[in-house]
Amino acid sequence: MDVLEKGKAVPEIELKAKNGETLNPAKVEGALVLVFFHPVVLASRHVVGYLRRLPAMAPGVPIWFVSTATPEETEVYIQGYLEEFPVVLDGCPALKAFGGRFVPATYLIQDGKVDLAFTGFHKLALNTLGRRVAEQAGKRAKDLVTEADNKGEYELAEPAPCE
Repeated sequence: MDVLEKGKAVPEIELKAKNGETLNPAKVEGALVLVFFHPVVLASRHVVGYLRRLPAMAPGVPIWFVSTATPEETEVYIQGYLEEFPVVLDGCPALKAFGGRFVPATYLIQDGKVDLAFTGFHKLALNTLGRRVAEQAGKRAKDLVTEADNKGEYELAEPAPCE
């Protein structure tokens, strides 16, 4: 599966976003959504797109996007699309620290431990993540991916271009 198992502590690493914010996922109190992605991987594009809906469902829950592409590829992708989120441009070291090899890889982290993790686009897992985060934020839980989206159930992750 190439993700940390539920209940495992996340690695002590420092992530630095393009906007200057820093984050150590192991030290975040409460919920954190961490997404490893690559802008040309279709499943990544879908996961990122649906997770952009999460702030409306669970305001205040941080979502960090970690790119495994070159900084240039990532800059083109995020322009006008992910500018309101922290985006890490050099994500390969972080993906390796998490033991991952594939993107997208999505984590719901609670108090420094994995609560939910999956690779690829997985409709049920994304909806589970959305419901859990909304409930924790005291909001009405609803699906991130709805029937109206006319989206399939699953798309495979692809190997990240990390050496």
